[in-house]
Amino acid sequence: MGLLLFLVGLLALVSGTLKLRGRMRATVGFSPFALSEVVAGALVVIGSGVGLSRTALAPWVVGLTLAVVFASAVDQARRAARLRRSREMSEAERLQSYVESRAGRPPDSE
Repeated sequence: MGLLLFLVGLLALVSGTLKLRGRMRATVGFSPFALSEVVAGALVVIGSGVGLSRTALAPWVVGLTLAVVFASAVDQARRAARLRRSREMSEAERLQSYVESRAGRPPDSE
């Protein structure tokens, strides 16, 4: 159980770190879920070294840590979808304004 705790904690730690780093680059915004994922991962990794695996709480810790990872992934997917929709909307608005500005002009002669 100690190895499982360590691996789950490491998964949460690396996953949260990559999400935070990616959010800084993509301007998706800061997510408290990713930060809680990093904190939970660090605590589980430390707990696995201290001897948390010998207690009855170990299965609960694994389950809760995986739930935090899942919640963070869902939050990231929602934020990415929202960003994609806003980009598509702004793209459509720019195209519409371009077409409207060209509608009043005579066509270019080539």
